[in-house]
Amino acid sequence: AFLGKEDLSLVCVDEPQGFKSSVPPITEITAPLALIRFHGRNTENWERKGLSSTEKFNYLYSDEELMEWSPRILEMAKKAAELHVIFKNKHADFPVRNAMQMKELLGLT
Repeated sequence: AFLGKEDLSLVCVDEPQGFKSSVPPITEITAPLALIRFHGRNTENWERKGLSSTEKFNYLYSDEELMEWSPRILEMAKKAAELHVIFKNKHADFPVRNAMQMKELLGLT
């Protein structure tokens, strides 16, 4: 309620679940601009200390993992004026590859 009243966007995240630091992937639209950040699901490195962010987010999503998001993204896009999907799995070319996969899965190619 607070975010909506203040016209602030809730940032939806996809990240490893089951950790004390885990944030659930809430797809609520609270403002005209909606955002989804894909951090990867690298459970092995998620809470390990002393790693670089590149090591922590070293993860390439599979088609199946991205497909489970397709209906949610399409639903969010219907409700938001603008939707940004950001891949933060910043290892090698993983973000670009996953963005291209998602674009294809959503029929945007």
